[in-house]
Amino acid sequence: MMLKLRKVWLKINPRWSAKINKNYYFLKRRSRNLLLLSIVVILSISISATAITSYKIVKGLLLDSLKEQALLKTRQGEDDIDNWLAIRKTEIKTLANSVVVRSLDWPVMEPYLQSEVKRLQTFLLIAFAIPDGSLINTQGGAPNVKDREFFQRSMAGDTVAADPIIGRTSNQLQIQISSPIPAERGTKPAGVLMGGIPINRVVEVISNLHQGKGSYAFALNSQGIPIAHPNTELIGTPEKAAKSFLNSRNPRLVEISQKMVAKHTNIELVQLDGKWSYVAYTPLREANWSVALIVPKENIESPLQALNLLATVLGGLLLIGLISAWRQVQLYEQIRDRALISSQQAQELSKTLKELQNTQAQLIHTEKMSSLGQLVAGVAHEINNPANFIHANLNHASVYSQDILDLLKLYQQTYPNPTPEISDRVQELDIEFLAEDLPKLMASMQVGTKRIRQIVLSLRNFSRLDEAEMKFVDINEGLDNTLMILNHRLTATPNQPEIQIVKKYGDLPLVECYAGQLNQVFMNVLVNAIDAIEESLVKNEGQIRIQTELTDEKQVIIQISDNGIGMSEEVKQRVFDYMFTTKPVGKGIGLGMAIAYQIVVDKHRGTIEVDSTPGYGTEFTIGIPLTSNK
Repeated sequence: MMLKLRKVWLKINPRWSAKINKNYYFLKRRSRNLLLLSIVVILSISISATAITSYKIVKGLLLDSLKEQALLKTRQGEDDIDNWLAIRKTEIKTLANSVVVRSLDWPVMEPYLQSEVKRLQTFLLIAFAIPDGSLINTQGGAPNVKDREFFQRSMAGDTVAADPIIGRTSNQLQIQISSPIPAERGTKPAGVLMGGIPINRVVEVISNLHQGKGSYAFALNSQGIPIAHPNTELIGTPEKAAKSFLNSRNPRLVEISQKMVAKHTNIELVQLDGKWSYVAYTPLREANWSVALIVPKENIESPLQALNLLATVLGGLLLIGLISAWRQVQLYEQIRDRALISSQQAQELSKTLKELQNTQAQLIHTEKMSSLGQLVAGVAHEINNPANFIHANLNHASVYSQDILDLLKLYQQTYPNPTPEISDRVQELDIEFLAEDLPKLMASMQVGTKRIRQIVLSLRNFSRLDEAEMKFVDINEGLDNTLMILNHRLTATPNQPEIQIVKKYGDLPLVECYAGQLNQVFMNVLVNAIDAIEESLVKNEGQIRIQTELTDEKQVIIQISDNGIGMSEEVKQRVFDYMFTTKPVGKGIGLGMAIAYQIVVDKHRGTIEVDSTPGYGTEFTIGIPLTSNK
C-alpha cells in the first residue's frame, strides 16, 4: 500500500522524482567506484608483495650460484695442488718400499736414487735419514734433520708433504715429501726417505687463481702463515719468520684464518683493507694447508645488475598496468552511466564495451609476452654462466683424468710387481673398470652440459632479445645438433616404434647466418614432423628425411620431409599464420612455424615453402643465402 502511494506521489511530482533518481544513481556510482578502487588497491598490493618476494628469492638463488662459482674455482686450484702433491707422495712412497732403499745401504742406494732424480725431473734431491736424524742426500750433504717436521711425522708412520723450508744443503725454498722406510721386523720405521721439490708449482697455481680485476689468492700453512701470496714479504718459513694471519689486527681476517686452519670450506663476505670482498677458502687433502681466493664484491654481484634492471622494468610495467586498469574502470563506469541515462544508446554502448574489453585483453596479453620475454632472456643468461663454467671445466677434467690413467698404466708397466698393499687396493677399486668407465662418464657429462647450453640458447632465441651478430657456421652440424636434442622423441618407447632418420647431406661451405635462430627453425620443423608421424604410426613406420645442397644461385637448400598425416589445402595456406595451430589445447599455441617464417624470411632474406598431401606426409623446403645481404 505504501509502495503504491509512493509511485502515485512521484507521478504527481516529477521534478522531485528526477532529483531522487539523480541522487540514487550518484550514490550508487560513488559506492561502486569505492568498491572498485578498493579491489584495485588490494590487487596492486598483493601483486607488489608477490613480485618483491619473487625478486628476493631469485636474487638470492642467483647470488648463491655466483658465490658457488667462485668456490668452485678455489676448489679447482686446491685439486690442482692436491693432485700434484699426491703424485709426488706416491713416487717417494714407492721408492721407500723398493728393495734397494729397504737395504739401508747408502752406497747401493745412492746411484739408484740419483738415477731416479734424473728420471722423475721433479725433485731437487732425494735423501735417506736413519732414526737418530742423521741424513745423507744425493747432493752429498749430511745435515741432521731430527728437528724437521717431515722427519718427525714420517718416523711416526706417515707419508707427508711438510710445510715449505729452506733446504740445509740446497739453500732453496722447497717442500719436503717424506715417507717411512719399512723395517724388516717390528712396526717402527727403519728410516725415512725424503725428496725435496721446489715450491714453484704451488706459487704458479696460486698466482693463476683469480676471478676478475682486483682478485687474488693465497695459501696458509697449519700455523696460519702464508706459504704463497702475491706480497712475497708476507711469506714465512722456519728460517724466515713471518707474521701469522691468526695474529692479524683485522678480526675478520683472524676469523677466516682460524676456519682455514681448522680445514673448513666456505665463502664469506668480509671487509679487508677498507673494501668489501668475498673470501672463498678450502683445505688441501695432501697437506696441512688451505687455499683462499679473494674476490671484490662487485666482481661477483655485477651480474645482479641485470636482475635489478629487470625488476625496475617490471615494476614500471606493473604501475602502468594498474594505471591503465584504473583508467579502464573509469571508462567502463562512464559507459555504464551513459547506458543508464539513455536507453536508446544501450545497444551501441554494449557493442563499444565489448570492443574495449577485447582491446584491453590484447594489450594485457602483449604486455605479458613482452615481460615474459625479458624475464626468460635474463634467467637464460644467468643459467648459461654456470653451465658454460661446468662445460669448460669438463674438458680439463677429461684431460686430467686421462693423464692420471696414463700415469697409472705407466706405473703398472714400470712396476709390474707392486706391494701387497697396492695389489689389494687395486683389486678393491677395480682399476680396469674405472679406467674403462671414467672416460664414458666424462663424455656423458659433456653431452649433458651441451644439451643444457642448447636449451638456454633456444630460450634466448625465443625471447628475441639476443641479437647476436651473424657468423659463418656449418648447416649440417646445426641439423645434427638439433637431432641430438630431439633424440628422446626419436627413440623407441613402449607406446611407439623408433622414428628413422635418413640424412643426405651435401658438401656445403660455411653459411653466414644467425646460427642459434636457424637451429630454432630446424627444431620447430622437426618437432612438427615428429608430431605428425606420431599421429599416423598406426598405418606405417615413421621416417624423416633430411637433404641439403648448394644451388648455382649461391643458396643453401634444406629439405625436411616426413611420412606423417599430411596437411589439407586450408591448413597449408595458414601454416605460417601467427597463433594458428591444429594441435589440441595444451600441445601448441601456433607460434612455432610463425617464428620459423620470420627467422628465415625477415632475418635471413631466405625462403620457406611447404608441400603436403593428406595421408602421405609433408615436406618443408628452406632456402638460405650463402652470404648475408646486409
